[in-house]
Amino acid sequence: MTYHFLSRRRMFLFILLAILSLASLTPYVYADTLRVCTYNALNFRGAADADRYDDFRVIFRGIDADIVALQEIISADAVSGLLSNVFSQVRSDWAAAPFVNGYDTDNALVYRTSQVAFISQRAIHTQLRDITEYLLRPAAPADTSLRLRIYSLHLKASQGTENEIRRRDEAALLRAQLDVLPAGSLFFVCGDYNVYTSDEPAYQLLLSSSPNVNGQCFDPINRPGDWNNNSAFAAIHTQSPDASYGGMDDRFDILLVSGGLMDPAGSRVLPETYTPYGNDGRHFNNSINAGTNYAVPDSVADALFNGSDHLPVFVDIILQSESSSAGETSVIPENPGLIRCYPNPFNSTLTVEIAPLRQASTLDVFDLLGRRVYEMRVPTGAVSPLRLDFSAFGTGPYWIQLHTPTATHVARVLLVR
Repeated sequence: MTYHFLSRRRMFLFILLAILSLASLTPYVYADTLRVCTYNALNFRGAADADRYDDFRVIFRGIDADIVALQEIISADAVSGLLSNVFSQVRSDWAAAPFVNGYDTDNALVYRTSQVAFISQRAIHTQLRDITEYLLRPAAPADTSLRLRIYSLHLKASQGTENEIRRRDEAALLRAQLDVLPAGSLFFVCGDYNVYTSDEPAYQLLLSSSPNVNGQCFDPINRPGDWNNNSAFAAIHTQSPDASYGGMDDRFDILLVSGGLMDPAGSRVLPETYTPYGNDGRHFNNSINAGTNYAVPDSVADALFNGSDHLPVFVDIILQSESSSAGETSVIPENPGLIRCYPNPFNSTLTVEIAPLRQASTLDVFDLLGRRVYEMRVPTGAVSPLRLDFSAFGTGPYWIQLHTPTATHVARVLLVR
């Protein structure tokens, strides 16, 4: 299964690069596919937990990630041990960001030097565990201005109003930092959120467009609901792969992304690759290796059972930088021309004004995955402003396309809630 998935990654990148090479008017365009992973390693101490090295090697050989954010790391020795006994055994080009020993358990970041270069890191202090920001850039070309931030967090655990408030306070400290980032920044907020439902204040705060849309996060799979002990969400649960700890019944481990990674025309996340590794959706309230696992081989299911009380989660992204304006190399060119959309960003209702047409045309609306969510005929002559209802659709970018007999006019809009 892993080999099939990797071949699809390579094919997707090949097609993308072919499109860019045909469309580009610039002397150089950088584009690459990276796999970003988050994993709570369960109080990993290094040599004292050496019996788990074999399991971690099996897990990360299967994931084949490029960047891994880790939580519940105890010491610098634990990072060194993972680097030498796990990641460097999978590939030879792994390195680790400097370990910072904060209060309680800590974060760590390992990355492939052939894919990205480490620039810096800093801690965002909370009342419990630090949230760590890691700043990276593509390994090549060295002169690209492209930057990727990884925020690794481990929010307060346990149910109850008091714990929800503490998680919200921790998220607020992070959100204050995200809000001052430049528009279009590329970042992940990943780790162990310890949230039981999408209605929790911490999760909602990070997804909110207020007070600054620059800091807004997006859930690539957009699966809101009551995740805790709910079989409807069995396929996205990440805790716990061992039934003696409750079995698979919570979505604690989550990868959120910035608005800058929700744009199919530039650097972007690929939502269809979002994967709680080893979860086949058939082990609700059970151990991940009970019976047959239809997502991974038995050896991987056993390693996930033994490795931690959480599953890793990964997703692929396209990192793309250009030496001139995005409009020259966009896979989806924008040419508003005859259409004007407002407000933008919008909440639920979008107004579309269309200039008088000489011939009948078609108006289509597409979502992030290229699915058509609206289609209508537009008659000749003047047309009253159209008001499109998006109340049934999820947060994210949409493309409004007016197809006339002679041209296609495209406007990009952003639905926020």
